Amino acid sequence: MKKRSAIILFTLLGSLKTHAISQGSSNVQFLGNYNNYSATLYNDCWGYTAPDGREYALLGVRSGTSIIDITNAPTLTEVTFIPSPLTAWKDIKTYKNYAYVVTDGAGVGLQVIDLSPLPNAPVLVKTDSTIFKTSHNIYIDTARALLYIEGLASAPVRVWSLSDPANPVQVSTFGPLNQSVHDIYARGNRAYVSEGSTGSYSIWDVSDSSAPVVLKRFYTPFRGYAHNAWLSDDGNFLMTTEETPGQTVKLFDISDLDSAKLKGEYLAPMGLAHNTHIKGRYAYISHYKDGLRIVDILNPDSPTEVGYYNTYVGGLSGDFHGDWGAFPFFNSGKVLASDIEAGLFVIYFAGSVITNVESSVNPPTSNSLGQNFPNPFNPRTAIDFELRKETYVRIALFNALGQEIRTLAEGVYSGGKHRIQVDAGRLSAGVYFYTLRTGDFTATRKMVIVK
Repeated sequence: MKKRSAIILFTLLGSLKTHAISQGSSNVQFLGNYNNYSATLYNDCWGYTAPDGREYALLGVRSGTSIIDITNAPTLTEVTFIPSPLTAWKDIKTYKNYAYVVTDGAGVGLQVIDLSPLPNAPVLVKTDSTIFKTSHNIYIDTARALLYIEGLASAPVRVWSLSDPANPVQVSTFGPLNQSVHDIYARGNRAYVSEGSTGSYSIWDVSDSSAPVVLKRFYTPFRGYAHNAWLSDDGNFLMTTEETPGQTVKLFDISDLDSAKLKGEYLAPMGLAHNTHIKGRYAYISHYKDGLRIVDILNPDSPTEVGYYNTYVGGLSGDFHGDWGAFPFFNSGKVLASDIEAGLFVIYFAGSVITNVESSVNPPTSNSLGQNFPNPFNPRTAIDFELRKETYVRIALFNALGQEIRTLAEGVYSGGKHRIQVDAGRLSAGVYFYTLRTGDFTATRKMVIVK
């Protein structure tokens, strides 16, 4: 959110403990609402799945970060609260068993929270304000263990290594080349920067994280406030939001950077979008007074709303109220939405379930990666893998050129047999490869998509 709307965030709203739970489409189920800090208001949210399978929400509050057990929603239980100086803006991301928190305006720098004690209280293990003090947005490329820290307006984007997750260190900076910086997304060898008031988005080659190079900069047609961007799973499309009344959420074809093309557009009835996140064929758009909007982007020329849940409490003047953030990346189908006034909402959307895990009582004696089945397939297939002990796992999908296009599974998995379900509806027919990596094991298999 831009600073021009800050005064709205400080409005006291009285009692907001109750909320209508029927404000959604029939395919979106309300599971619970957590609103114990209404007098101080809320901002971002993120999610974390512990090694034991329990699910947690990390909810940004003006005075800190609330860590909430959502496993048995509608029972939502705060495990601990990590204080920070008062701020209207906060961003939160996770890597392995750590959470990283920045604030915009409080001068606190980077907070590092160790989540490994869960279900007991996590611990703030580090606060680093030696290199920067404020930031609006962060993003973590988990495959490369790199933390990108938006530099706040005219400051550069900072790249930090998470090779030691408890002690991140800065390795480089880049931009903004006379542009402003508002938001950052990164995957593989590219970073995508939303450049705020200039109405532009830039794409950077970060294959050498010590010396990023700008590849492309493009502008939206009416140059609204370039607020955030998220890459489709196949890497061919970039969805952008412009935090400007009446400006649509846009889907750009960036498969050829020399001719990036606007494909489809979407805008909910109240006409002001905040952030978008993409998982599989769906975009989850935090849409202020329109709540969380779920949009099918399988056909990029015609993004189509397929579900919604409106978190907005109503009766408030001004544009910047309602749903701020979202997290659709739980394997269970739970989706988080953070409302500025009404706190955390936990909902369920069946389209968000893309991974199912099956564990065995007696763990295997070695690690293995099975051949997907069926194969060839269209559009769904399953992948089995076995682990001899609990370990951090990442399964990634690559095209025939060896370019990574999607993370299929990531996290700490128990020893045993596991299965993930893969939906390839957005991918073209052809040969692909998937690779499983643990700390001491790597295996690759070939899959074939037919249409």
